[in-house]
Amino acid sequence: MQIAIHKNNAGFTKRWISYCEKEKIPFKLVDAYSPGFLEDLEGCDAFMWHLSHENHKDVLAGYSIMKSLEEKGIAVYPTPNQLWHFDDKLAQSYFFKYHGIPSPDTRVIFSLEEGRSFLKEASFPMIAKLKRGSASSNVFLLKNVRQARQVLKKSFRQGYPLYNLKSKYGDRLNKAKGFKEKLELLLKYVYRMVKPPEYSRYLGREKGYLLLQEFIPNQGFDIRVVVVGNRLVALKRFTRTKDFRASGSGKLEYPNENLGEDYRKLAFQVVNLLNVPAMGFDFMEDSDGKVYLIEMSYGFPSENFLDGASGYWTANNQFIQSKIQLQEWMLDLTINAVTQ
Repeated sequence: MQIAIHKNNAGFTKRWISYCEKEKIPFKLVDAYSPGFLEDLEGCDAFMWHLSHENHKDVLAGYSIMKSLEEKGIAVYPTPNQLWHFDDKLAQSYFFKYHGIPSPDTRVIFSLEEGRSFLKEASFPMIAKLKRGSASSNVFLLKNVRQARQVLKKSFRQGYPLYNLKSKYGDRLNKAKGFKEKLELLLKYVYRMVKPPEYSRYLGREKGYLLLQEFIPNQGFDIRVVVVGNRLVALKRFTRTKDFRASGSGKLEYPNENLGEDYRKLAFQVVNLLNVPAMGFDFMEDSDGKVYLIEMSYGFPSENFLDGASGYWTANNQFIQSKIQLQEWMLDLTINAVTQ
């Protein structure tokens, strides 16, 4: 039994390697983009790879590689079922709608004319989204028809870059203390204006479509839930100051044993529908207490994130006090997939 791990600096990778070393699990580091990749997998029963939405090679080839390996009989993590909707709010909107998952009503616009016609009858405020972007980037609150027309027009003309400078640097600039820190951030901001990251340059702009979603006032927070196997861990994220978005705010606490049953039931339901070993979910709650699923992703920040929770929930509604070891649990699930 040997596990291959794609060598990169993505969040899960270091923890997978550390766990293998600690538990003396045979593993080898490989490069999925090497011409000799398949030969390097000889003797390996599983392949694990923290694919990133901020790596153009991962976006272009990751799903195809994992799907091909799975069909070859190699256990992979993430599985293709975890990847086909990864960083794709368009795909997720169809999945939620067709499976009756409680989520905000979303209209996918595929032409400028269709969008203009839709806006004539639309209610405001509403949310506009692009299919790609994390930490609340490329998500816009539209307060009136004038703002909506501007976003619509840009979506079908010059489009939007994947790297959203305002989202990346806005919060950091607001939190910066002292002249030196602010100056360093401003210089980085200017640099990225001139030279965006490689993935943004290679993958081009998002255009030719727009997701328009009903605005549901939240209670000043959202809930991130991660399910790994039979374990569920949760994190409450509070919205930014004078903003409706919570993802990426950095304001956190843990609901632990107080997490509502609606969140838990819906998360395990979607995991079963997707037939996946693990998945992360973003939920919100309206003023009447109804829970909505907003987005889902197999990937999430691994450092200083869910580690602080005091325990996890099981599918049969038990809360277990425990150290949180999500990446180790992922590796255990992959090993189990091999040995079954």
